[in-house]
Amino acid sequence: MNITLHVIDDDDRSRKLAADVLASQGFTVHASGTAAQAQEQLLARGADLVLLDIQLPDSDGFALIAWIHAQPSLADVPVVALTASVMPAYRGRIEECGFAGYIAKPLTSVRQFVQTVCGHLPEALQAQVPTHLRPPAATR
Repeated sequence: MNITLHVIDDDDRSRKLAADVLASQGFTVHASGTAAQAQEQLLARGADLVLLDIQLPDSDGFALIAWIHAQPSLADVPVVALTASVMPAYRGRIEECGFAGYIAKPLTSVRQFVQTVCGHLPEALQAQVPTHLRPPAATR
């Protein structure tokens, strides 16, 4: 599989868990703990999908997604919120800001996490995803 993901989360354990789980499934995974690190790495390496924590020490996910979508090389990259804040009002703001979806923390199901990530990959990459990692057709 030739799919690159980028996990942006300031919590070391959450970032490592998400990155390790995805890498164990065959994805290439890069990770950042701050918005500044993410910007540098995304410009240098790109990504096919970004998992973005909303609360970062040097910015927030809403500002960072705007920056990502403003970059010509990243404008079409889906960004999925990875957040512990899933109240209805917060979810509305996530949708309004252009996130492709959200994943609630803490992660409670590895399978569901991986399937959700795979479900947000661009259509052009779906064929590379092994069948067992794809979400059920009804949830796409």
